[in-house]
Amino acid sequence: MIKREFIKSGIPGLDEILGGGILRGSISTLSGPTGSGKSTFGMQFLVEGALKEKQPGLYISIEETKESTYFHMSGYTWELDKLEKAKQLVFLDYPVYEVEQFLSQNSAIAEIVNTMGIERVVIDSIMPIALLFDNEDERKKGFIKFIDNIRKWKTTTLIVSEDTPATTADVLPDTKYGIESFTDGWLHLYFLYERGKDRKRAIEVLKMKGVQHSTKIFPLELNKNGFRCLSD
Repeated sequence: MIKREFIKSGIPGLDEILGGGILRGSISTLSGPTGSGKSTFGMQFLVEGALKEKQPGLYISIEETKESTYFHMSGYTWELDKLEKAKQLVFLDYPVYEVEQFLSQNSAIAEIVNTMGIERVVIDSIMPIALLFDNEDERKKGFIKFIDNIRKWKTTTLIVSEDTPATTADVLPDTKYGIESFTDGWLHLYFLYERGKDRKRAIEVLKMKGVQHSTKIFPLELNKNGFRCLSD
């Protein structure tokens, strides 16, 4: 019988919504509009996993440099430098012009994963990879190969993707490149505006294969400790 194991998401209140956590070894899409906190969510997934579960994480940035990412994350209580020195966090950054190199370095990344005992991975984001392909058919083929290579790492992985600007709470979200069709799960962050009111953050679990998860949209809070899901 196949054994299934959940790992903690690192986001307070989210595991209950997920039906116990995120399936170990699964690949999930993390989508949302600009400003919704996708990169923060992904980093929190790695930081909390390293600190509380002793599961080393790998953050692969294909849009921002390490310096830029760490600068933007400096407002949180996470001590990323210390985690790096303790070999609980590994950061790889690829400039946009090196995206093809990233896709061709699967064996090199797999070696890092195996050598460092990496259990959690965040890829931020899918956009530069999607833009490599000339048309939708080529992109679909490329995504299939991309996902297949990630599965060989045997890590629990989040792939960040932006959605289209028109996302609202009453319409099924739509990402720009359709990576969610190829992943096991799909978490969507909302950043909604009501006329005369502040923007509200929220999260919805749109897909988790083989898991009985909630189908409701739940409020999110974001402070210096990161995200907290108000699931009560």
